[in-house]
Amino acid sequence: MTVELVCPFCHFSKKVPERKIPVSAKWAICPRCHQKFEISRSNGEPCPLPEEGQLAGEHEVDREPAQELERSGSPWENRSEIGFTRGIFYTFKNTLFSPSTFFKGLSVKAGLREPLAFGLLMGAAGNMFGLFWPVMMLSGGMIPFGEAFLAHLSVGLIFLILVVVVPVCVMLSMFVYSGILHLLFLIVRGGKNGFEATFRVVAYSQAAQAWGMIPVVGSWVGGIWQLIVQVIGLREIHGISYLRVFMAFLLPVGILFLVAIAVLISLIGYFAQ
Repeated sequence: MTVELVCPFCHFSKKVPERKIPVSAKWAICPRCHQKFEISRSNGEPCPLPEEGQLAGEHEVDREPAQELERSGSPWENRSEIGFTRGIFYTFKNTLFSPSTFFKGLSVKAGLREPLAFGLLMGAAGNMFGLFWPVMMLSGGMIPFGEAFLAHLSVGLIFLILVVVVPVCVMLSMFVYSGILHLLFLIVRGGKNGFEATFRVVAYSQAAQAWGMIPVVGSWVGGIWQLIVQVIGLREIHGISYLRVFMAFLLPVGILFLVAIAVLISLIGYFAQ
């Protein structure tokens, strides 16, 4: 009797004789998209996975049910094996539509270069479109005084902004935002896997900027979607509760609120005198 193992991410399938499946094995890595997944039998019961080397030589097993899931690289980081287009597509798809599974199995010690490259590619493309549509609306007269404003911008300057300034700003913003965010996580004792883990979430969440290709509302949708992906991703990659994640995100708001109250009390005292 054979058991068909199907990757839920890229739908790659492999039939394995049931007698070759060890009882204690539980997880596999797809040889095509390199995502770790748990397989179920056709009757819905959990199906243990084959030993290392049986599923096209690319899967791993987790023999202890209570043991933490072993992490691996993203499809983008394995694009040399699965192809450039597949690497982008599966990383984009998994980040936006399966963020919990994606970041739960994402390595936290694989370097900054690969996530930086992906974040720069997706973030720059999305932000370019985010600037392109307003420029089109200005040139089309849909925004008052738009033509007068564009008269001061040459084609070369617009090209420079889109091709040079936007990527540089995206790269700097990822590092600065990740640094501030990780500092907030350290304050709430939530950044246990280090700055690199936080940066990887921020970088891969740039996939949401692709919604900037949609005119007018795309940037808003992308911003909200990116924030949701970050909340889920930071929880999974650091292995903390949503409470700590929300505390980290809301900490600046609380600090600003306290500062505003202090300034208001000072002003009231000043005018009372």
